[in-house]
Amino acid sequence: DAKVMRYCQQLQGRVIAIELTDLEKTIYCHPGSWGLRLSLHAPPKPVDATLRSRVFGLINLLSAQTNIDSQNGQHVEILGNIPVAQKFQKILTELDIDWQHKLAEMGGDQMVDRIDQGFRDTQQWVSESLRAFTSSSSHCLHENTHLLIDKDHFSVFKQDVTNLRQQVDRLEDLLEFNLAKKDA
Repeated sequence: DAKVMRYCQQLQGRVIAIELTDLEKTIYCHPGSWGLRLSLHAPPKPVDATLRSRVFGLINLLSAQTNIDSQNGQHVEILGNIPVAQKFQKILTELDIDWQHKLAEMGGDQMVDRIDQGFRDTQQWVSESLRAFTSSSSHCLHENTHLLIDKDHFSVFKQDVTNLRQQVDRLEDLLEFNLAKKDA
């Protein structure tokens, strides 16, 4: 793709690390006029930008569902040169790799069908789990809101704590005074 190649050329000489935290693996990406080279070995020069994420965060990034920025690192954390990381995101979101064709060449159509079905099953499980979690959380919050205190009661509580601290400080001072008086 000409667009991806243009982005790669703009980042030539840069090194971007992708740290997959849940797999404890780092992939080093070397964009340039040749396209994009990947390596599992740390390069001799310092990394320009690091994208740190769990695998699902990276998948969201690849599907352009997540924008990386320095303010909101909910899914993907950025370290280093932010503009480089943002340009690299453009490469990742524009990449169009026919994984099914590549896998079919390696292992046949039957293997691709099994992998595809596994992805669909996983996607369905994640979707159902998220829906169940959201429903349970909402129900729990609704049921337990009566346990929370309001702002006025909390202010009174904080004032009571402050008063108690002051009383303890005065008692401590009185004790020290009496002990010093007794020792003298």
